[in-house]
Amino acid sequence: MKTKKLVRTALLLALALMFQIVFRQFAQPLVGPLVNMTLILATLMVGVDSGVFIGVLTPVVAFLMGIVSVAPLVPIIAIGNILLVVIICFFNQKTSIKGNKWVGILSGAFVKYAFLTISVRALLPLLIPKVPPVMIAAFSLPQLYTAIIGGVLALIIYPLINKKSEVLT
Repeated sequence: MKTKKLVRTALLLALALMFQIVFRQFAQPLVGPLVNMTLILATLMVGVDSGVFIGVLTPVVAFLMGIVSVAPLVPIIAIGNILLVVIICFFNQKTSIKGNKWVGILSGAFVKYAFLTISVRALLPLLIPKVPPVMIAAFSLPQLYTAIIGGVLALIIYPLINKKSEVLT
């Protein structure tokens, strides 16, 4: 990884972890969109490998800090994050659809939501005898909202950051 990519990835990872730590009492309504925004910014600014890296590390750190209390959720969240960034990268880089970033955000958000919803209802009960209804609710429709909000924030911020970073390089 080039130095510039490494530094940008490290800064975005630090930002995502700061959001998790500072706003941990507002986990889903605030941290969810902010972390999704960071994943999307990493994907758009640095590349899919950066988005995947941050998407895997954030649930691991959340578990180590006690924010995510159930270990089997860590890989489920990581896979949901990976799906989000890979789909966004695909639409951003491989399609010429008008509004491809928006299509990528909406598609990625829906796939992440669907994966998390199915996983928490079908896969998690295989690993945990009784999945709390609160957990099922948290990893269902709110995940769609947090991913879309994070995407909207990222698409507002991305052009501003991108212009500034071009000046600095």
